[in-house]
Amino acid sequence: MVSLPIVKASNARIPTELPARLVAVFAGATTGIGEATLKTFVRYAVAPRIYFLARSPSSAERVATECREVNPKAQFEIITADLSSVKETDAACDVIKKKEKAVNLIVLSMGEIILDRRLSTEGLHYFMGTVYYNRIRIPQNLLNELTTAGNTSQLARVVNIAGGTKEGDIDTSDLAALRIPFPKIRGHLASMNTLALESLAEQAPAVTFIHDFPGAILTPLLNNVPGLMGVLMRMMGLVHWLFARWLCVPIEESGERHVYLATSGRYAPKEGNASGLELDHGAQGSEDAGGGVYTVDWDCEGPPKRVVHVLTALRKKGVKDLVWEHTTSEFERIQLG
Repeated sequence: MVSLPIVKASNARIPTELPARLVAVFAGATTGIGEATLKTFVRYAVAPRIYFLARSPSSAERVATECREVNPKAQFEIITADLSSVKETDAACDVIKKKEKAVNLIVLSMGEIILDRRLSTEGLHYFMGTVYYNRIRIPQNLLNELTTAGNTSQLARVVNIAGGTKEGDIDTSDLAALRIPFPKIRGHLASMNTLALESLAEQAPAVTFIHDFPGAILTPLLNNVPGLMGVLMRMMGLVHWLFARWLCVPIEESGERHVYLATSGRYAPKEGNASGLELDHGAQGSEDAGGGVYTVDWDCEGPPKRVVHVLTALRKKGVKDLVWEHTTSEFERIQLG
């Protein structure tokens, strides 16, 4: 476990050791973990420029206003987009690409729990649109800008807050997750996210890609889950609330840890010098340091051996290529539709 004092000590060096005017993209940071991460990042960064992708402009403006109170030099551009839609996500990324040559950081936290198999107007499993497809689409769209940052600056990184270290088997007959039982969907989704990030990293070796699991955190995520399952999940949330001191990661700590993931030299890219903050004397790098893609648990440590074996087996069976072919073919289908 990377201790919280080590995390905070590293983050405290951001104002003096990372360049000013970092360009960051936050997708889905109007509440919960994403909001906490954005506010923590703004508190440390010097005059950052933030592109804030959100469905609700009023919610985004509330968060941006609170951030400006902490850091008046922070610049925000709010881009309204339904991040379950590939086309709207593409349009939001086009706004950024027209204004920026380099993007230093992308933090992805959008999504909501949807238990039915509802399809979006683009023919995607609605839940998958936000928790998988567009979490890959945003960095894919901005890969050139990330690569430019990787070749010219100290930081080029993508942090996907989802299910890192929870990878499991992938049902190759149902990559779109239209039939997979809900209890099995987490491992399927987590592995698809990690393997797709690996495919992106092959195209952008100067960029770091992190897929992390934030841990049990009290957020409003369960409030909108309908039906009996929603009631049961909220009851579980109540138990977490009652025993939060022992069961849950405090939201403020989660914000600090995600900024650490976003900036620490512990997570270096495969190539180049965009490794973020240098490690303090005596600090340890990741066991996979230099690999470029990291699957990380809530404590900023890597996966257990079981997950390493699962991912190794999936790669050997060619599943990584199947996932990438499926993902890009869905993007192409939607673009042509």
